[in-house]
Amino acid sequence: MKKNLFLYMSLILLMSLAGTVIAQDSAYHPALSDNFMFAAGAFRSDNTFKIRAEGLGSIGDNIDFGDSVGVEKSNTLGYIQLRWKFGRERKWSLSGSYFANDATGDATLEEDVDWQNIKFREGTFVEGGVKLEVARLFLSRSFVKNELHDFGAGLGIHNLDLSSYIGGEIMIDDATTGYQRANAGTSRILPNVGAWYNFSPASRWLLHGRVDWISADIGKYDGTLWNTNAGVNFQAWRHVGFDLSYQYFNLDLTVDKDDWRGGAEMTYSGPVISVTVNW
Repeated sequence: MKKNLFLYMSLILLMSLAGTVIAQDSAYHPALSDNFMFAAGAFRSDNTFKIRAEGLGSIGDNIDFGDSVGVEKSNTLGYIQLRWKFGRERKWSLSGSYFANDATGDATLEEDVDWQNIKFREGTFVEGGVKLEVARLFLSRSFVKNELHDFGAGLGIHNLDLSSYIGGEIMIDDATTGYQRANAGTSRILPNVGAWYNFSPASRWLLHGRVDWISADIGKYDGTLWNTNAGVNFQAWRHVGFDLSYQYFNLDLTVDKDDWRGGAEMTYSGPVISVTVNW
């Protein structure tokens, strides 16, 4: 409910701002013409982690790390972006972004959990964690470019580094056999297609949006990835601005490796506030 309210209020704000500033000034935002743009800020993310790690010969269930293991469901992440425009009329661009999350927690299990061929019994105190690093690199070309509009599409890659764990006491016949911890994770580069659109209704304002997508079966990996961002930028000074956007990242991945048979359904979503520098 809060997420939908944020989206609706942001849409209303963007539409009202655009309608106001169009009448005031028709010059374009410098980000449309400058060669370089760098942004650094904070990403307030609502997280969902559902991961399974199957034992030999068994089919495990997805474990909600937030509900079952007590891993943090929201936190604030660092977020950076960089873009370089080049070529004739600056129609080519190379951009990248990065964020990382390291969430941990602990809980007393309300039901049995099967994880990497280990069974953690109901009532056992466990700890767990999920870490994901996402580095994005994207090469694209503008197909519609003028003083107000800039639309383009291209190809890119996402470098994903995922690790997770559950640890706790192992109980057999109401007696503990000691603490055990099992890990599951992978590191993989996934290709993607994407598109973006920028609209400058006035010299100080820029509305922007982009979407990246991939759905493929690549070797021991099968899954879908969505990475989207939409927002508004206010150019406070010639080379410095402030940006408010909404980020949505979703990964639905199945893995069939010797050290991890299972999968992950992960979502990071929320507002991003950043300072932009362009030149």
